[in-house]
Amino acid sequence: MRFFILLGFVIVIMTSCTNTKSNYFNEFIIGDWRIENPTLQSFIRFDEKGTTTYFLNRYSYELDSLAEYGKWNLNEIRAGKAIDTFLVEIIKKPKNTEFKFLILEENRIRVLDDGGETFFTRVEK
Repeated sequence: MRFFILLGFVIVIMTSCTNTKSNYFNEFIIGDWRIENPTLQSFIRFDEKGTTTYFLNRYSYELDSLAEYGKWNLNEIRAGKAIDTFLVEIIKKPKNTEFKFLILEENRIRVLDDGGETFFTRVEK
């Protein structure tokens, strides 16, 4: 009997921790981010409704034009030793992409995908 009570308590604690991390990430990611590409400077916007807007360059970002639209969804949180990894799926055409987000600082994240890694820096308005 004590085992089942302890098991239930552990499940409740783990669920609440996961929800807290999920809420933290959802609030953190909202906003405009500069994608630090070596060849061009592109931008991505995450909004609270789960929509993404990708701008190919600074010119299209400033004019809010020539954008690609999609949806984002937090699929999984993987606990790490120092920092957690947030698996985010970007749903867009021609195919969906899953990224691994590592929060480095308040305004900087490391993003990993099949093609390698890049860094996002929050755009201060």
